[in-house]
Amino acid sequence: MFAGAGWLLWTGVRQAFASPELFRGRIAGPILAVLSLGAAGLFAYATLYASRQLPVAAAAPRVGDRAPEFMLADTTGKMVALSTLLSEPLPGREGGKPRGVLLVFYRGYW
Repeated sequence: MFAGAGWLLWTGVRQAFASPELFRGRIAGPILAVLSLGAAGLFAYATLYASRQLPVAAAAPRVGDRAPEFMLADTTGKMVALSTLLSEPLPGREGGKPRGVLLVFYRGYW
């Protein structure tokens, strides 16, 4: 994707210098090129460097750890405990293995 964006940037600047009367002079192309390179640099900085500088969640469970007991509302509004989900079999399979639970944690600052 970045290679395609770079190719489009190069093609646009080259065309702006090739026919300046059509593309409003030779100044708009370099200004837009610098702005787009700055935006790409800011994106690269944020994704490659700044995201790794976020603080570590020391109290968060690690992969494979048993989750602490909790209760949440399901889609119908009924409160369901984690221990209940781990002990009941799948609906329609009486006497079968208990179902598993997948917990997904979203890290955010809201």
